[in-house]
Amino acid sequence: MEIRRATLDTDAELGRDRGDSLLADKIAKLHIFFALLKPNITDEERNYLDSALVDCYERFGITHNNASLYGEDGSFKPMPILKDLYEVLREIADTKSLSVVLSRFVTGSASRLGQHTNVDLDNKYIVMDISEMGKDLLPLGMFLALDYCWDKCKESRVQKKALMLDELWCLIGASSNPLAADYVLEIFKVIRGYGGSAVCATQDLSDFFALENGKYGKAIINNSRTKIVLPLEEDEAMRVKEVLGLSDEETMQIIRNKTGEGLLCAGHNRISVAFQSTKAEYAAITTRRSDLEAQLQSVKKKH
Repeated sequence: MEIRRATLDTDAELGRDRGDSLLADKIAKLHIFFALLKPNITDEERNYLDSALVDCYERFGITHNNASLYGEDGSFKPMPILKDLYEVLREIADTKSLSVVLSRFVTGSASRLGQHTNVDLDNKYIVMDISEMGKDLLPLGMFLALDYCWDKCKESRVQKKALMLDELWCLIGASSNPLAADYVLEIFKVIRGYGGSAVCATQDLSDFFALENGKYGKAIINNSRTKIVLPLEEDEAMRVKEVLGLSDEETMQIIRNKTGEGLLCAGHNRISVAFQSTKAEYAAITTRRSDLEAQLQSVKKKH
């Protein structure tokens, strides 16, 4: 629930003041969080939730006035966590059902996700690994990671950066919802204005195009200047042919390509490419049993 200072400083470096409410921005993101947490949330529940969120931040002295984010010493005020929101929701009869949904992140098995971040994330290269999260929590984990990374990207309009999203179907596919998908699409539309680029990857093309008849998957592809298509099965290749407008020859090439080969699409230009890794890269990414056995033997010999 942290409102990050980066979102306030983005335009300040260029001598501009943002006049909108950062609290309103954060509450909009928390609505996405709850829509992923409770897909069947009603409009009435969302209205009660909105009031509870405003109340929760007010208890920490934070209002729609951006100046309220600062303490007397000029530092950012402490922010509420999900436990604080949980307590607010429990106090009101109309929001108790939402507090039950949230309890998993307060007293349950996912309570770590509801605490303050205690990891130093101030690095040039940051990897958010959510691969060990349960399938039901994957969209939530993806959204929380993306929310942090997107704020990180917005720290400066001048500094170059790249945001890489693997398995993006989690947020724009059947397991997601339009609120989360719109959030992702907006990033692909505006990230160049922050001096950045966005890269996404997916292996599940059917789910990539599953939400609202593929509306979001197609829009992201249309907002991506460069597309790389690796080897696909015939049915998937036919879907890509339709979306990218490939010729029959290019489609057959995708089907026949071997591992490491692909079709690079940049604007109206399409060329065949082959990707070759260095020995160090190959050793880090290989999943072949024979390679892993050789690595194991090498480690044993050293010891």
